[in-house]
Amino acid sequence: MAHPTVTVFDLTASLGLHALTQLGVSHTSGPGFWPQIALGNGSLPLRLDWHRPDKDPDLSTSAADAAATILLVGPGSINRLRTLLDTLVSATHTKLWAFLMPNALMEDAVFKALPAAQAQHVQVFRLPDSSPQTLWFILMEQLGKLDFKHFLALQPSPTPRDDKSSNLKQCMTDTMTIDGALAAALVDYRSGMCLAQAGGGMNLDLAAAGNSQVVKAKLATMESLGLRRGIEDILITLGDQYHLIRLVPNNAGLFLYLVLDKAKGNLALARYKLTDIERTLKV
Repeated sequence: MAHPTVTVFDLTASLGLHALTQLGVSHTSGPGFWPQIALGNGSLPLRLDWHRPDKDPDLSTSAADAAATILLVGPGSINRLRTLLDTLVSATHTKLWAFLMPNALMEDAVFKALPAAQAQHVQVFRLPDSSPQTLWFILMEQLGKLDFKHFLALQPSPTPRDDKSSNLKQCMTDTMTIDGALAAALVDYRSGMCLAQAGGGMNLDLAAAGNSQVVKAKLATMESLGLRRGIEDILITLGDQYHLIRLVPNNAGLFLYLVLDKAKGNLALARYKLTDIERTLKV
């Protein structure tokens, strides 16, 4: 493959349709197959082969050498799920991840009933809610664990100008001095590109692309509701981390992304310091 590809089987009624719309795919009212969808407007090498199968899932277009295979599972998909699992668990040698909506109770029982020999090949993630933002965050978190270093190394790097490059580097340095900071990035959510980054523990290029979709979805929702005050920040809380998305008002289209250790960081102080840092940005 020219690009590393992840195969997605979408067995949801509408959650997957929303995801396809955010990826720029139109005419998403029913079943279909959308190959080689780029993340981040092409700024990342990863591509998605997205299937919305009908009653009988068609596996003929599944990439045999996919980097991972993902099942998005909603209620009412139990028969298609069983068909897919019977084929994929025995045929695929890639990572097999299943993302279950909270109300997919019968489908959850299918995974719990898998024999131990099959269950060891499937990693199940039970979504805490059915919001598109939650799906995007968890999906990008998992994709960030895939190794695309070879492909990322082939991507051209922008030529920095000394003054702005120095400013961005200082911005990341200052962000990482926040108590509990694990990783940070400055992101252009219009393209999904990461302009600067620091820290580690995750693939920040993929996190930038995924969280760009979250920001654009939230901005679109506010626009449809007629809310004009703008977004200051978006907070995603995990068991042991805070993920803070802070929009930069003086640089339209940008946001600061901070991953904070919940036990070591202070959320209120982190928000305050990010506000100070954004004011010094020169992009």
